[in-house]
Amino acid sequence: MTYTPLAVILGVLVIGASVTLAILFYASQHGYFRNLKSGAYVIFDEDEPVGQPQDQLFRKQGDEDDPSSPTPSSN
Repeated sequence: MTYTPLAVILGVLVIGASVTLAILFYASQHGYFRNLKSGAYVIFDEDEPVGQPQDQLFRKQGDEDDPSSPTPSSN
């Protein structure tokens, strides 16, 4: 029984883990983890401000023209 396949798999795992840790260390040293929340607001602009739902799935039947209509309540 040879251990060549096991050695290859373990070698690939060690190299993969080393590369992953090197990339994380590089990102940490160059400030990529300093302000993670700022990237969350990149998708918002004047047409779709933060906190204003733009989803049209839950609108009432007569509110197609009113973008600020609330979601329908259960009666």
